[in-house]
Amino acid sequence: MWAAAVAATGFAPPVAAADQPSPGDVEAAYLYNFGKFVRWPDAAAHGPMLICVAGRDPFGQTVARLITGEQINGRPLQTRSVERAEDAQGCSILFVGAAERAHLDGYLAAAAGKPILTVSDTPDFLARGGIIQFVVEENHVRFSVNLNAASHSGLSLSSELLKVAVTVIGNAGGAP
Repeated sequence: MWAAAVAATGFAPPVAAADQPSPGDVEAAYLYNFGKFVRWPDAAAHGPMLICVAGRDPFGQTVARLITGEQINGRPLQTRSVERAEDAQGCSILFVGAAERAHLDGYLAAAAGKPILTVSDTPDFLARGGIIQFVVEENHVRFSVNLNAASHSGLSLSSELLKVAVTVIGNAGGAP
């Protein structure tokens, strides 16, 4: 079902329909696609778009494989592992998985107010100040969005992205 909603907006992970991707594969594809639906401030919209994964990488080489040779808005895509919160500087997208829950607040503090799209599969991620949280509904990976956190980071999220989100909290202006 999520595939139909995602495909209707052009927000489809680059995974073949005949394949049965794992939830991790779907999340990796979403990380790649999120970059297409975010507008970064002019000062942060140059150079490579760096997709960072904090701590243990739950995706294996999936993200690296998906982004090889790809560009978004003329920006080449790269991936990097991040072992400490302070290493998140320079990331365009930062994924902090549930395995890093004990360090989540440090990563969010390091990204706060910076043009970094924070993403996680941790259940309380949006309440803790994250921007996009993966959720599983009816055995399908979906996502929820915190517009206040996005605005605080100087990021604008496309209405096309918001249409396929399960939940959108806050507003584009960042006010409660």
